[in-house]
Amino acid sequence: MTFSQEKLDAIELHFILCTERTGSSLLSLMLNLHPDILSPSEEPFALYFWSKYKNKTHWEEKDILDYVDTFFLMAEKNTDLYFSKKKVFLQNLLIHKHILNFNRLIKLTYLHFLDVKDKSSITHIVDKQIKYFFHIPELRKLFPEASFIVLVRDVRDNIVSKQNRKMYGRSNPLFLSYLWRDTYRNSKHLADDYLVIKYENFVRQPHVELQKICQHLKIDFQEKMLETEGVFVSFLEQKEKDVDPAFMNHLKNFHSGLILKPSEFKIGQYKQLELPVIHKINSICANELRLFGYEDTVEIKAPNRFKQIYYFILAKCYREWLLKIYRRIPLSIKQMIKKWKRKSNKP
Repeated sequence: MTFSQEKLDAIELHFILCTERTGSSLLSLMLNLHPDILSPSEEPFALYFWSKYKNKTHWEEKDILDYVDTFFLMAEKNTDLYFSKKKVFLQNLLIHKHILNFNRLIKLTYLHFLDVKDKSSITHIVDKQIKYFFHIPELRKLFPEASFIVLVRDVRDNIVSKQNRKMYGRSNPLFLSYLWRDTYRNSKHLADDYLVIKYENFVRQPHVELQKICQHLKIDFQEKMLETEGVFVSFLEQKEKDVDPAFMNHLKNFHSGLILKPSEFKIGQYKQLELPVIHKINSICANELRLFGYEDTVEIKAPNRFKQIYYFILAKCYREWLLKIYRRIPLSIKQMIKKWKRKSNKP
C-alpha cells in the first residue's frame, strides 16, 4: 500500500460527532461499503499526537519506530481486530518517510485501519470518535478543511438504550441526561454548514440519509452502501484467528444491531419509562431537544435540586471535565499512565 504525496494530500478528512447508542457503528459499516470512503474505528490519536508531531517534517527510522510504538501503546480499541499488524504499519511508514508531515502521517495511520478493505481508491476518511465532540475547536484548528456530521438520537430513547446495555456502570436518567446534553451542547462550536442526521430518520430511510451524507461530502452515493447483511459477520470471521474468542463473543452481542437490518422498533421505546422520569429528562435537555427538532410533549418539571446538582457534577467529571484535563496532559505523561495501567492489569 504505497501512496504518492499528491494522493495523500488529496484525501479529505471529515468527522462524525455523536454519543454512544446512536447508530454510529451501523453508519460506519455502511460508509465502509463505499469504495472511496474509509470510516475507521474510534482512536483519538490525531488529537493527542498533534503537539508532539505537528512541526516534524524530517523523519528518521528511529522517529518512525517511536511513533509506531506510541500509537500501539496509546490505542484504546483492539488493534488486532481493527488495525494492521505492527510490523506492516512500521514498514509502510518507512516506505513513506521521505514525504511525511503531520497531515500525511495521520492519513497514513488512518489508512491502516480495517486492513481487510481495499484502500486503493480512498478519497474520503470519515472518523467517528465520540470524544471529539468535546474538542471541536481543536479539531477545526488541526483540520480546517474538515466538515462535520452530527448524529443524534432522541435523548429519551438514548437513555433507555444505555440502561439496557448497562453502560458506564450508572443508569440514573439524570446522569445520562446530563451526559447527552453536555455532548450535543458542543454543536455551538460548529460552523453553520454541518449536517445533522437523526437516528430515527436513518433507521427508517437509510437510503435517503446516506444520500444526504454523500451530498454533504461531495461524493457519489452508491446503492451497495445499503447491502449490510452478513458484512459484519464476514469481517469477524476474517479476523477470528487474531482475536480472543471471549472478546469476539462480546462484539457479536454488543454490536448485534450490525448483524440485523436497520429497524425502527427501538424508536419510542422511552415510553416504557415512568412519566416523572420523562419530566426530569425533559427539564434537563429541553433546549437541545428543540434544537434538533424533537418534540417535548410533556410538562417540564424540575427534578430535586440536590440530585440535579449531584448528577450534573458527576456527568461533568465523567466526561467533559475529564477529557479537557486529559487533553492538556503532555503525551509523555499519557504514555506513562498507559504503561502503568497495562502493568497493573497484567495477572
